[in-house]
Amino acid sequence: MDKYYIWLLLAFGEGEPEISKLIERFGTAEKAYKAIEKNVSLVGAELLSRAENTDLAKAEKLLDKIFASGYGIITWESKLYPEHLRKAENPPCVLFTQGDTSLLSKKLITVVGSRAVTPPTEAAIPRIIERLGREYAIAGTLSEGCDQLTCLNALKTGVPFIEILPCGFSQTYPAGSRSLRKFLLSCGGLLISEYLPKTKAGQGTFLRRSRILGGISHVTLVLQAGDKSGALLTAEHSSAPLFLPPNDIFKAEYAGAVNAVRNGARLYLSTRSIEKAFERAEAKESVPVGETVPKARFRKTKTPPKVEKNVEPLKTEKAPSVESSEKASSEIAFDTEEHSAIYSEIASASAPVGIEELIARTGLSAETLAEALLDLEISGAIKSAGNRYSTT
Repeated sequence: MDKYYIWLLLAFGEGEPEISKLIERFGTAEKAYKAIEKNVSLVGAELLSRAENTDLAKAEKLLDKIFASGYGIITWESKLYPEHLRKAENPPCVLFTQGDTSLLSKKLITVVGSRAVTPPTEAAIPRIIERLGREYAIAGTLSEGCDQLTCLNALKTGVPFIEILPCGFSQTYPAGSRSLRKFLLSCGGLLISEYLPKTKAGQGTFLRRSRILGGISHVTLVLQAGDKSGALLTAEHSSAPLFLPPNDIFKAEYAGAVNAVRNGARLYLSTRSIEKAFERAEAKESVPVGETVPKARFRKTKTPPKVEKNVEPLKTEKAPSVESSEKASSEIAFDTEEHSAIYSEIASASAPVGIEELIARTGLSAETLAEALLDLEISGAIKSAGNRYSTT
């Protein structure tokens, strides 16, 4: 029952890992409550006093106030709870809601970016959003810069928007966002928070929000990120992060995105990139509940990237014979001639091949090549390590 989830929040605190551990162990909040009631040693001495001093009646009374305020609640047991979020690290046991919860059944894309938005990024946002189909919904925040522009453009074009708050519903963050939030709800949007109504935003709440932003969606699109941008943290929690190509790799406003791409993150090139990222992420849905989704294939670095002036050509110690590469490619069914040609180039190389060399060898555009590589990787014909590709 819902009151037991409220009790867990009151006893241990919103977002505390101890709660998700108890839910994982006992299956429901009610079972966890009754187990603790019988054996208080389950939570250890540090949390024992908080559990003993938290009255279930207080949780029930607070729940009544939450419902009276017009807010909804989605617990771990609810069918509305986003399945993808269940696999996140320390998933919230409760999601407080206001608005249209049916949006959670759409294809969710998290879109985040820096507060100090550059003109090229500002120009790209509406073009990206207007190309999305109505089967999509965007999850994000109302922070100034990229996030707020994303919300405004989504509402303008009719793409549903879900705001993930770093505080309770009775609080206003960021300052001055109350009117936009009301407009969001009037357009059929949705507000989500893991915090009780009176909980204020703080450093810890922003960090916890990142795991929901990254975990609730199958795909995260980072519009722009400096070296210390919070958007990078959201991307780290995502199973399929995409980065908008940096407009200028030498500018500090793009340093975080440049570092991520250099360390293996994928680029957004078109809506096809999003579709392919969904296919890859959905393929990972076989991970059992309780296990975490693998970390994104990039790491954050603290220093801006160095420009490599002289790139060594690929070594060709002993390339496979033409006959062997042709034989290997003949055993695979390709969708297009382009796929077959790309596979042959990769199979005939003695070492993993980079994108630039593949462009030179095939004569394909970067966008066409990137989409074909995604197709081949999803089919299992090739594998990637960073931005280099080899046969499986």
